[in-house]
Amino acid sequence: MALNKKKLSKKTLLQIILVTLAIIIIFFTYFYKDRDTQLVKKLDKNIIKKESGVQDNLSTFENITYEGLDANQNKFVIDADYAEFTGDKPNIIHMKIILCRFFFKDGTILKITSDKGVYNNITNDIEFEEEVKMYYLENRLFSDKASFVNSENYLLVENNVIGEGPEGNLVADRVNVDLIEKKMKVSMYNQDKVNIKVNY
Repeated sequence: MALNKKKLSKKTLLQIILVTLAIIIIFFTYFYKDRDTQLVKKLDKNIIKKESGVQDNLSTFENITYEGLDANQNKFVIDADYAEFTGDKPNIIHMKIILCRFFFKDGTILKITSDKGVYNNITNDIEFEEEVKMYYLENRLFSDKASFVNSENYLLVENNVIGEGPEGNLVADRVNVDLIEKKMKVSMYNQDKVNIKVNY
């Protein structure tokens, strides 16, 4: 009988140890699982918050038109298929598929198109990029980039400049167009002679 009691108490002790061990394993398994899930949820919330913060700060528009006056009081109109700006820099507008027209006082129009561009609605400076094309009277200029600097009223046309017109054709690296005098200063970066073919 005493032997049976001893066996019983050993058996009971072993059962208690096993049950306690099982409870500890279950507790730690579920506790850490919940903690990991909470950490993942917290990280997801932070990522979503960060992404929505970026989206909240960005304003986008389609089929937008901007109008202004250059330094010589000539009117210009910019049409863009897409425009966006951020809340911290609302005056810097990034645009895509652009048509810009300058209406000069003598009745002539300069038309500029490009795939991308940036407009500063405080200074009225405009950057044109990618597939830049300019049309004035019977003259055409094509380039990778053009910058309208309103304060000095000139247009700087750069990178792979090709010009076509009744007076002849030209290939250059840079053309500086004075919009007041309507004159061009043509140059190459490496100081080589500019390739101009004049029609007679």
